[in-house]
Amino acid sequence: MKILITGANGQLGLTLRDVFAGDELILTDRDELDITNGPVVMTFVDAKKPDVIINAAGYTAVDKAEEEVEIAKKINLDGAKNLAQAAKEFGTLFFHISTDFVFDGEKTTPYTENDQPKPLSIYGQTKYDGEKAVQKIGGKYFILRTAWLYSPYGKNFVKTIAKLGKEKEELKVVSDQIGCPTYTYDLAIVIKKLIEKASSSQLAANSLFGLYHYAGADQCSWFEFATEIVSRSGGTARVLPQTSEEFAAGRGDAVTAARPAYSVLDCSKIQKLGIELKSWRESLKKCIEIWKK
Repeated sequence: MKILITGANGQLGLTLRDVFAGDELILTDRDELDITNGPVVMTFVDAKKPDVIINAAGYTAVDKAEEEVEIAKKINLDGAKNLAQAAKEFGTLFFHISTDFVFDGEKTTPYTENDQPKPLSIYGQTKYDGEKAVQKIGGKYFILRTAWLYSPYGKNFVKTIAKLGKEKEELKVVSDQIGCPTYTYDLAIVIKKLIEKASSSQLAANSLFGLYHYAGADQCSWFEFATEIVSRSGGTARVLPQTSEEFAAGRGDAVTAARPAYSVLDCSKIQKLGIELKSWRESLKKCIEIWKK
């Protein structure tokens, strides 16, 4: 199978390389393919003729997006729209990755795909706008909303906390934001399974393409997540809880985007396709073991 992966140098993109190592991969990042340029994307997809496009590219600097609004829009909205349009034009299976940050966190029970998004930040808004663009274009697409991604690759919360846990005597971590940490390897395996299902006529006939939630099983706070990371990675720092307000105050004049206090995703819809959720604790253990190697 020929698979085009955008954002191939990001933590999800690098994981996808591992999971799909046996396939013919077309690996692109901003230098190889400007996804914000519609004609360029259309010409590229026409020339390469992939069977699947996985859009792992995204503007993910949540705080920075508050100041770089146009850049975030170009990547998260225009990029998604251009790739979806090319996929629709050539009948290509398309995967778009979105986020739990499309919600405002006012609920106290897990968010389903039917809940109305109300983003609190520019990042969340641009990701939601990207979702809507993909849905409007249609075709053979899956939008996967996920949350709190981590991996052995690149910069992420797990690697940062593991490092600081060995360097600092104590760490203060936000305790009033609740979500579901998700291992990129688990997400990549889900994409692989959905590709296999999409090749069956039954899936196509039942029109099961569309929007799905997928995240790690079990919810926790960033504080609880950090505590587990320090313990698993052999750190000695004391992990102390702090509020989101205290965290923002500690950053001084730096812009801090609003984040949902509760963004747990209900993944029962994707489970009905036979997709299993993975415990974030067990997946974290695997991630740290791989990282150490």
